[in-house]
Amino acid sequence: MKISTLTLKNFRNIQFEKIYFKDGVNVLSGKNAQGKTNILESIAFCSYLKSFRSCREEQLVKYGSDSACICLEYESGGVPCKIEIKIFRDRSKELKKNGLSVSKNRELIGEFLSIVFTPDHLNIIKEGPNKRRSFMDMALCSLDVKYTDSLLRYQKVLMQKNALLKKLNMLSDGFSGEELLDIYDRKLAQEGAYISVARARYLESLEPFARDIFGRMSKGEGKLKLLYINQFSKTVESIEQMEKAIFSRLVSKRSSDISFQLTQSGVQKDDFLVLNSGKSLKYFGSQGQIRSAVLSLILAQSEVIYKKCGEYPVVILDDILSELDRTRRAFILDGLHNAQCILSTCETQKVKNRGNILKVKDGRIV
Repeated sequence: MKISTLTLKNFRNIQFEKIYFKDGVNVLSGKNAQGKTNILESIAFCSYLKSFRSCREEQLVKYGSDSACICLEYESGGVPCKIEIKIFRDRSKELKKNGLSVSKNRELIGEFLSIVFTPDHLNIIKEGPNKRRSFMDMALCSLDVKYTDSLLRYQKVLMQKNALLKKLNMLSDGFSGEELLDIYDRKLAQEGAYISVARARYLESLEPFARDIFGRMSKGEGKLKLLYINQFSKTVESIEQMEKAIFSRLVSKRSSDISFQLTQSGVQKDDFLVLNSGKSLKYFGSQGQIRSAVLSLILAQSEVIYKKCGEYPVVILDDILSELDRTRRAFILDGLHNAQCILSTCETQKVKNRGNILKVKDGRIV
């Protein structure tokens, strides 16, 4: 994947700008609050159709405007492609791929492949399980349309079941909801089994690359391992086995769920551990080891995508270099020699002679 041009209109603080990118490393340089991250956000939005910041879609539209436009021209497998996205304040966004309208998000997610790395990712090991689930989900949604569909269906059924659980304690007509709960639990087990197996398999594919990168970064000190954790089974053998295990757990917890008015079991509780020589980095890792492990996971993502799709994703680094020492900074830039990289920084001297420098000021390339 290689971006040639990005055209933005009324996106965040950018009124209108057409930006040209080159192969290799492209550096968005400038002071804070000039629009560097906004540019990276628009590129990633074309991959995931959601912002890597916590915000509502209408917040992407420039103040005083009714809509924002993103037009990304890129090359995939040697073929020119174009994604166009129009975001509105008061209605659903409009999507186009190569000039043709796209009716569903799932038809566009994964067409343009990118991975995003922000300073927030450095906390992925130390923070709660939701961060690590999000890490797996974003990667898998871009690689597997079926996973995206399954995850959306699971989330919808989970909301419906939780709504029923809240109502059951308020009903006085003897309605137990057993039949409906049984339907919900069977559906959660079906969708959850696919999600669980996909997560386990993804970590299995990620681990050898991450272990190799971590070993080189730490000069052979330690051995990285990723351990998938769920509530149902220590081993993930098949979708059928996992479906039975999930359904059995949901049924056994049904009385407790009714009391708490919440589904307490499910893949929404999944997690994974990052181990170094058998010890959890979350509890026993130094700050340097944790950062090396996170960098290894990000670089390994790029290799997994290449193995599956035959081309490297565009790597987006948002102000990450200022968080790293010289050795890790050089390692990550040298490790991306096969991929196009677009990064932002306030400290251009740290990437001097590294690539195409684009200076950003007040939402413009100057």
